[in-house]
Amino acid sequence: MPEAASPAWAALDAIQEVTLARHVRILRARIVQAGGALSFAEFMEGALYDTEIGYYSHETVFGATGDFITAPALSALFGQCLARQCAQILQRAPGQIIEVGAGNGRLAVDILQTLEALETLPTQYVLVERSARRREEAQALITREIPQQADRIVITDTWPDTSASVILANELLDALPADRFCIHQGRVHPLLVCVEGDAFGWREGAVDVRLTETLGTSGWPEGYASEISSRGGHWIGEAAAHLGTGGLLLVIDYGFPAHEFYHPQRHSGTLMCHFRHHVHSDPLVLPGLQDITVHVDFTAIAEAGHAAGLMLAGYTSQAAFLLSLGLAPRAHAEVRAHMEEVNAIKRLTLPHEMGELFKVIAFTRGHAPPLAGFHLLDRSQALTRR
Repeated sequence: MPEAASPAWAALDAIQEVTLARHVRILRARIVQAGGALSFAEFMEGALYDTEIGYYSHETVFGATGDFITAPALSALFGQCLARQCAQILQRAPGQIIEVGAGNGRLAVDILQTLEALETLPTQYVLVERSARRREEAQALITREIPQQADRIVITDTWPDTSASVILANELLDALPADRFCIHQGRVHPLLVCVEGDAFGWREGAVDVRLTETLGTSGWPEGYASEISSRGGHWIGEAAAHLGTGGLLLVIDYGFPAHEFYHPQRHSGTLMCHFRHHVHSDPLVLPGLQDITVHVDFTAIAEAGHAAGLMLAGYTSQAAFLLSLGLAPRAHAEVRAHMEEVNAIKRLTLPHEMGELFKVIAFTRGHAPPLAGFHLLDRSQALTRR
């Protein structure tokens, strides 16, 4: 493989080199078939979700032996706190929980164990997960840890034909394919992925009228590059269609309000890639072997929720949300018994870890009492476009 497709820090073994070469050949053929370039969203879709080469079809992506660690993998305290927020809704509107992007089922297990202890179980818990491998892992985990709940659990790759009392999405929107753009001579151009020799490169597309209307043309510095994801808004609309009266839609992810997302100093965008816990910003290397993510524009998400007929119920940091739901006293009890929980709690809540970068946004269908998770801090006003 060319050096550009196998950076020094990757240290691929022979099998991975062969796998990478195959992924590159397949993506090159698709680019040629498309006329010489793909939108970045199309490239990202193939690199992450393609059933043949997609990253999420791999055996291991989460945890110490994978490429990154999610909050549920850090500590059961995360799921226990989310369960308390779910319980507040289920006590008023008993029904179904739908978790989209459920991964290996770790969060579902922690939530159901806590709701069982609180005697506030949902009528059904649906895990929606695109990856067949992750669905298999979730089924195995559920069978091993909560077999008594198996009858109320459904694992599927698509939305169920039902409405829910609670819909959850943890670290889902950041992995939805997004478009990239740059500013050239005051106009918005899409950034396309093309073939450059034996590797991939960027090509500036023609002026995009739709993007220009959406983003505007004033105030952008020359050469500014970033991302925009219409799929996040579409997903919110889809979720709203499955949310019952009195229900809660809860989204947890890393990102910013629009004025921070498109800050002039963030001139290269928010794109991040993960490979063996190495974080970098080049999505064109290691296709299918690395995770690719884009931060969430929470202002756009709030606007999509409003357009879908939902009420914004709160927006805050992950740290404030977890602390509002009793993380501190629960953590104290855990730490006394298990000192290894200390580092997990720090990573979940400290500003320089996940506590500030990750945000929580909530919507309700109709009026609902103040949500417990936003008791300490609600930054909903920060979502207003400036």
